[in-house]
Amino acid sequence: MQTNFNEIQKIVDHIEVNFDREITAHEIEAISHYSYRNFQRIFFKIFNETISGFQKRLRLETAYKKLIYTEDKISEIAWQMGYFNIQSFSKAFKKQYEVSPAEARKQKKEVFKTFIATGNTDLKFEIRYKDAMTVYCKFIKAKDYNNPEIDALWKEIEPENEIYEAAYGIIRDQPLITSHSHCRYGAAVLSGDSLKGFSKQDIFGRKYVRFTHEGPYENILETYRSFYLFWLTEQHFLLDNSDVIEEYAEPEITHIYFPLHE
Repeated sequence: MQTNFNEIQKIVDHIEVNFDREITAHEIEAISHYSYRNFQRIFFKIFNETISGFQKRLRLETAYKKLIYTEDKISEIAWQMGYFNIQSFSKAFKKQYEVSPAEARKQKKEVFKTFIATGNTDLKFEIRYKDAMTVYCKFIKAKDYNNPEIDALWKEIEPENEIYEAAYGIIRDQPLITSHSHCRYGAAVLSGDSLKGFSKQDIFGRKYVRFTHEGPYENILETYRSFYLFWLTEQHFLLDNSDVIEEYAEPEITHIYFPLHE
């Protein structure tokens, strides 16, 4: 059977939305139009992990982001991630990260220590609500958000004779937590019915802190360093674990939207 990447993306989206509960074989077959066994094989070939391993990893990575971004109680985070009690959550978390959830929260500055070493706090930002919009997007694995891989994706989407009036990048993972090989980047445009491997998705629709990177995209990590240093030292707001969205407004201008905790 030929692989239909639109169908694959549908089931991956479904797993990501419902990672905090058990997803049945029937659900996967109904959405993917593959037998469960065949889809497991395809999924492993693409992602190099099982469906259950993917779900477990998403739970713990999301929990880690909540621990360092928010002030939610650890017991609440455990429940939100689908764990029936804090003991089972703590055991799984410590097995994955070699620290307890409580220790991870206390040591959050250590997570960013090396990354922000060359940053500065001279950063302008604004808080704004961004209306929801529907886009067409395609995700790739971009190891540690490797710029050449992201550039190659955009060259595929935007050949020289076709430039979209609005374009967005979806940063789905926190590379200081997620294994570099699993970091996911999504390229999104407002219209993409004819683009192979693209799926519809809603983005925005909440309150964000927005800051801006000026200059070549290959230097954007320097702006992220400054943002995290500013956030850790100033503590003006709590962040959320949802997607970070980059808006490519014009050449060498990138607005970066970090979701705020509600």
